Amino acid sequence: MSIRSLAKNLPADPGNEGWVLGWGVLRDRHPWHFVDVYADRQTAVAEAQRRGDEYVVEYGSHRLGSSEFVCGINPPEG
Repeated sequence: MSIRSLAKNLPADPGNEGWVLGWGVLRDRHPWHFVDVYADRQTAVAEAQRRGDEYVVEYGSHRLGSSEFVCGINPPEG
């Protein structure tokens, strides 16, 4: 059972309509696999650990309803 992300409640990405900002869980090796995006890093880390060593957590922008995720964005301070 995966941890629910509540992606629709995440802050909007001001530069991309229909995208939200959050902590993504993904497999960054071939074959690439985007799991979901989460509001906080701790929840994303728990999901990545549950899925295994191939999965990582990155802060980025996710297009709702898709597997599109762009990382390399600086997370918010605090």
